[in-house]
Amino acid sequence: MHQFRNDYSEGAVPEIIDALIRTNSEQTPGYGTDAHCAHAADLIRSAIGAPDAHVSFVPGGTVANMLAISALTDEFEGPICAADAHPTAHETGAIESCGRRLLATADPFGVLMPDSAERIWRVCTANGCHTTRPAMLYFSDTTELGHVYTRAEFDALCDWAVSRDLAVYVDGARMASAMTAAGADLTIEHIAARADAFTLGGTKNGMLFGEALVVNPRGPRGRRAIERLPYLTKRAGAMTAKGRLMGVMFEAAFDPARADGAGDVVYWRYARRANSCAVRLAAGMREAGFEPFIETLGNQQFFWTTPEQARKLAEACGAEVSLVDDPTGAGRVVSRFVTSWTTTDEDVDEVVAFAQTLR
Repeated sequence: MHQFRNDYSEGAVPEIIDALIRTNSEQTPGYGTDAHCAHAADLIRSAIGAPDAHVSFVPGGTVANMLAISALTDEFEGPICAADAHPTAHETGAIESCGRRLLATADPFGVLMPDSAERIWRVCTANGCHTTRPAMLYFSDTTELGHVYTRAEFDALCDWAVSRDLAVYVDGARMASAMTAAGADLTIEHIAARADAFTLGGTKNGMLFGEALVVNPRGPRGRRAIERLPYLTKRAGAMTAKGRLMGVMFEAAFDPARADGAGDVVYWRYARRANSCAVRLAAGMREAGFEPFIETLGNQQFFWTTPEQARKLAEACGAEVSLVDDPTGAGRVVSRFVTSWTTTDEDVDEVVAFAQTLR
């Protein structure tokens, strides 16, 4: 049975593999100074409508978060983020290892809200130099639990951050899923215009590895971050000698010559397909009698299951299990299903049919 464990178990989409093979024998300068990285950066600037944006490439999402947060803050500052945000739950203290403290709110489902950010800001600033100073907002799109931010939600966070002179950073490990979710009204151009920095994830969207870190140079925090990033990247061991591999992959992903009939380049096209499969899976699971843990249109879907159902689903299709508080008191757990660029409608129908046998 097809595995729904995550969206990075496979290799890369055919267009990217072809590009890597075609350029395999080329000799290029190292550390991201090659023509492929430069061209990929130009393609990304065009795609996001930000011709002056700084674009660099790093191998993974955790180090991208470390670099962005370190570049946008000082050692005595930290980001305000939700309690379920990726750095608080899955990065083994990576941000703290950089001397920054995470300032977590109590927002549920990893969805950061201005009112909660305001409460953290007031507590921290009331104590002056005795408390970590908030300097930025961190949130991911989609969130750890699949929420897709609306334009209104995003603007509310940006407006609040501006009112407190804080930077805004969007972790885009699954940005492609968020931007192509059905009904999504927040665009990548709007994020690029308002955020101080964000990432475009490749690892979870059909590349072998790699994230594009984009920084807006139009504000003082962005300009300062751009100056600091090369040094921070080298110090973190993230300045990849064969950086051209990421350039080749992002080049293929954003190449307009590879767009489909609807105008989608590779980067958006496969994400849209993964989302479509995820929505189909969600509908099938609901019809089979499973209750959603959270409603989402991205490529992650979450359902309440009994521990025994969760065990069987994990064995059959790799669905990961989360132990959460069950409001019914029945001791249920949450099973997560993730679709990827390789997922097909037939794969979805097979796992739904299996789930039906567990009811």
